Amino acid sequence: MKTINILTSTIALLAISTSSQAQENLVINGSFEQTHGHVRSPGVYFLADSISSANNTTVDLYSNESKGIYYSVPTNYMGEQLTKKNNNYAGILAYYADETGIFNAKPGYQKYSEYIQLAFVQPLEAGKVYAINFDVSLSEQSDYAVSGLGVYISNSKTDLKNNSFLNIIPQFVCADIVANKDWTTLGGTYVAKGGERYITLGCFNRFMEAKKITEPNTNNSRKAYYYIDEVGVSLVPAKPDEMTGILSGSCFKLNNLNFETNKSVILENSYAELKSLAVFLKTYPYITVFIDGHTDVTGSNQHNDQLSEDRAMAVKAYLILAGIEKDRLKARGYGENYPIDTQTENNLENRRVEITVCATK
Repeated sequence: MKTINILTSTIALLAISTSSQAQENLVINGSFEQTHGHVRSPGVYFLADSISSANNTTVDLYSNESKGIYYSVPTNYMGEQLTKKNNNYAGILAYYADETGIFNAKPGYQKYSEYIQLAFVQPLEAGKVYAINFDVSLSEQSDYAVSGLGVYISNSKTDLKNNSFLNIIPQFVCADIVANKDWTTLGGTYVAKGGERYITLGCFNRFMEAKKITEPNTNNSRKAYYYIDEVGVSLVPAKPDEMTGILSGSCFKLNNLNFETNKSVILENSYAELKSLAVFLKTYPYITVFIDGHTDVTGSNQHNDQLSEDRAMAVKAYLILAGIEKDRLKARGYGENYPIDTQTENNLENRRVEITVCATK
């Protein structure tokens, strides 16, 4: 996490020109066409060259040359969808609404989520600007749709040993519910730190909202299942004086944001920090931000959850009064779940509000 002054932020900015779309795709097998075997069963993503799973889950592969109807194109067990191009696409279960669990008595696991991981032809170069894009389509047999679909770019492979959501901040995430059953292109931009070799696609639950899209008392698959195709990362020939669009993927801690003790009332000495944030958001009116409240571990879980949410909502209310559109502001409370200092119970560093810029409108 970065700690910076909003007014003097060195976030890189750019506008993607249409010519950048013609640049070489650096993702190996981003259209899932290179395979070494027939698609006959679920979870056979490994048949597609350079494809892996980022956690202990499986990813489906679909093909119009499939030997089984369940994983064929266009008709398969999750719906009907043509490829965006060529013959193949992939599929992930992004969210599973296990509300009642196996015994129908209490909530189930509700943390299962699948991720596709692909490799680059060569490492990304430090300081270079890259365009990221991929196509998604919500399957017809999905009863849910979610936001939070995005990408995470890394130097090494992500290899979580369980089947849970990845607890990481992606470089790009879609803040809107993705419910379109036709192909929709999602994308963002990224300035490389240097040496990045992998891109991971999936649902990042810290930025996720789930919405049930089927009528009550209908067949409930409890899934938000997405087809994915045409994953691309390409170099953008941008110069510093051409940069006019916000880059995503940075988390900012508001250093001088204080509240009355055990309340969500913002103290007057915090207004300068919030004014700086409002200026930042007015300067770049096409971005969406997440406002996350956190507490230390003193007090009950229920109290801390409510207090952190109330403080995030207080920041949101201030920004709305300052002229920022409310649909650009996503306020959440995490209570004591994400401490910075895990050794001290009553720690000022853990009582914080964070601003995360990881979505473009």
